[in-house]
Amino acid sequence: MSAEPDVARLSAENARLARELARQKSLVEASQTLHGTLEEEELLRILLTTASKAVDAERGTVYLKSDDGKEIWSRVVAAGGQPLVIRLPLGRGIAGAVAQTGELIRIDDAYQDPRFDPSTDKRSGFRTRSILCAPIRNRAGQVVGVFQLLNRRGGPFEAQDVEFLEALSVDAALAIENATLHRRSLEKERQDREILVAQGIQRALLPASGELEVAPFTLYGANELCEDASGDYYDFFPLEDGRILVAVGDVSGHGLGSALVMAEARALLRAFTRTLTDLAQVVTFLNEFLAKDMTQGKFMTMFVGILDPATGRLEWCSAGHNPPFLHRAASGTSVGLDSTGPVLGVIAGIPYGRGDDVVLEPGDAMIVYTDGVTEAPAPGAGELLGEERLQAVLARHAAGTPQAIVEAVRAAVHAWTGGAKNRDDVTLVAIRRAPTA
Repeated sequence: MSAEPDVARLSAENARLARELARQKSLVEASQTLHGTLEEEELLRILLTTASKAVDAERGTVYLKSDDGKEIWSRVVAAGGQPLVIRLPLGRGIAGAVAQTGELIRIDDAYQDPRFDPSTDKRSGFRTRSILCAPIRNRAGQVVGVFQLLNRRGGPFEAQDVEFLEALSVDAALAIENATLHRRSLEKERQDREILVAQGIQRALLPASGELEVAPFTLYGANELCEDASGDYYDFFPLEDGRILVAVGDVSGHGLGSALVMAEARALLRAFTRTLTDLAQVVTFLNEFLAKDMTQGKFMTMFVGILDPATGRLEWCSAGHNPPFLHRAASGTSVGLDSTGPVLGVIAGIPYGRGDDVVLEPGDAMIVYTDGVTEAPAPGAGELLGEERLQAVLARHAAGTPQAIVEAVRAAVHAWTGGAKNRDDVTLVAIRRAPTA
């Protein structure tokens, strides 16, 4: 009886054991290497190299699931190929299907399987024979990535290849989670830096000092953000003829987008007031320019006034803004200045008019504000602070300095909301004429 069959079996078994030993060794090495990097691109390279070598695949790709869970992506392609970003929606293609269902797909003859798309082979010149596509699951059983390997050199992919990928998946998922957390941390740091820069720029656009004194008037302004950047705006500065321009604006929405609109409005307003003498024309021109640049749904309200310190006369125009309140010291009553035109940035070609001039007499005080003040909600049912309560605060503190008036209103808002974080930006400008001696 010939011993050749036994020798052949022993040789095959030795080869299998050697292959299995090499795979176990590669798992140990991969575990050490994977946790030595926090860079996603390097992680993808390590995973692909380890998996391809262990199962002896000609090519492969390792995909990661996107943060929003709607697609898978990779920056690594077949060995020797050029790095590029591949994105697949969940459910599209074989890898997309595995990412969506979490079920492994093993194909012995790709061209006989209707799920296979041969167009990639036609473009690359590569011939796909067999495919092994397996999910990468985290400890919670969620799919965080996909292995896709092509063309095992020894024939179709085997059960041992599946077992290896399942074992590698444990360390791969943990390394992916660590790399993802690291990337998000870096992104958060970058965003925080950008936000600080944006806030610094925005603060620089506000008056250098929150207070302006041009006898017998004193003005004081403040701006509180509800998010990282504000769509609210206030400004006051002397014009060349000695009068004072006062403006308070509010861009719809919050955040950096609204802040950019605010910055544009500020620049336009300052430019127009240097070249135009008619306040209504200034606001009309401002609307024309903003209407060209505003994205759909965005708009801006604004109150603009020009105060003559010599006479106390205030010319004013209000584009859909909340009515400022003028408190009369002589009578102890308040009057509101209603809108003289619609909000800015929606419809071009609208002429804006001025309101009737008002004169601030000695001891009079005025508050200009954004709707973050009057629309501040109380806890529970959410009743709004409202205009009447704001007028009451103004009446109680009208004899104080403009800064005292502003701080009193801010304190009232804080008390009314129960100390909750502002839902909207809060911006205030108080103007007061000193009483006669």
